[in-house]
Amino acid sequence: MEYIGKRISIKRDDKGMSIVILSTADKVKKILLFCWFFLWTLSGVIVLSQYFLIHDQQTRAALIVWLGFWAYFEYKTFKAVMWRSFGVEKIKLRDGKFLYKKDVSGKGKINAYNFDFIKDVRIIEQKNNSFFENLNNSYWVIAGEKIAFDYEGKEVKLALQLDEADTKALFKVIKAKIK
Repeated sequence: MEYIGKRISIKRDDKGMSIVILSTADKVKKILLFCWFFLWTLSGVIVLSQYFLIHDQQTRAALIVWLGFWAYFEYKTFKAVMWRSFGVEKIKLRDGKFLYKKDVSGKGKINAYNFDFIKDVRIIEQKNNSFFENLNNSYWVIAGEKIAFDYEGKEVKLALQLDEADTKALFKVIKAKIK
């Protein structure tokens, strides 16, 4: 097993190679994210409990709208907590296939790509002053892919929130294996 970055490990064998990218290792941010999730859940439960005490229909309608937004962000935060706690990206390059999986506790869909149809493997250019770029690179979301390629007319992205050195090292390994 070799390590090419803080979060990337590679295992090579006769058939090909397996790459594992850990989600992160920042324990303080993980604790803060869990606290935020817990408090967000608690606030939703408190508001929901008040719904049954209100008799005004307009107030109830407003509460339902608020609870809809709350439920959406509850789901997104839960996914982020699970990803940061148990998530890894798994890449297998073997037998002319590129297999990619976002794995959370053993669950996730494996996407298979044939080397023959992979085109234009590239590092995604980052815009430093972009609001959305900064949001995608924040700890609280599951986004910020750094490597992409075209496959049968679709763009496939991977390598979530890697730093520049790790991105270049991973790109070099993937590019060499696909050629």
